[in-house]
Amino acid sequence: MNTIKREIIILGILFLVISAISINFYVEMNNSGVEKVPIHWNVHYEPDRFASPIIAVLIGPLTMLVIILATWRMSKKRHSDTEKKSTRIIILFVAALMVFVNWISLKAASGYVSGESADISNIHLGLGLVFVLIGNQFGKLRPSRWIGIRIPATLNNEEVWNRVHRKGGRLMVISGLCVITAVFFGEQTWSWIFYIPLFISIIMMIFVLPAIEKKKIEKEVNEPIS
Repeated sequence: MNTIKREIIILGILFLVISAISINFYVEMNNSGVEKVPIHWNVHYEPDRFASPIIAVLIGPLTMLVIILATWRMSKKRHSDTEKKSTRIIILFVAALMVFVNWISLKAASGYVSGESADISNIHLGLGLVFVLIGNQFGKLRPSRWIGIRIPATLNNEEVWNRVHRKGGRLMVISGLCVITAVFFGEQTWSWIFYIPLFISIIMMIFVLPAIEKKKIEKEVNEPIS
């Protein structure tokens, strides 16, 4: 079976899962008679954006549909075997993250309606694990037109790409572990500080590492890289 087609089947299953989760919470919210539910929380874990239950439960399935359509479009283009392998792994991780985010956000919204607090620890744990898993695969990514740190320095030189993604993957793993550490501090409003390494890592991967690795390689070969 074509690899991309296999991924679309898996994504289709995840779409059914995320739809089932949304339907379950919609029935629960609808039975409560509530007109608005939270769809966003600030750093103090207080809801600051609201929407109707139908909008809240449609966000996840519609996002999954976008992922499926993007994957289907990718299947229409030619890609190397290494590009296909690295891309499909990241796509599946992102899709799995979407299922988790949909479940945890609707659970928090439903809990808000019934007077329960959001399960912040599960959010930290789930997001941290996803970053660790993606980081573990990030260093194996090969030059891709779809996924990765796609800037001139990495796209114009495969060695720059490889070095940046290897080191970037390590940063993501470390950042994910920091996020998981926030689990032990429950709903403390300052637990967001454990996300700071993640933000720093993203800046490093996009703006700092490519420039550093590009200069290193230029020195090694004594030839400027465009």
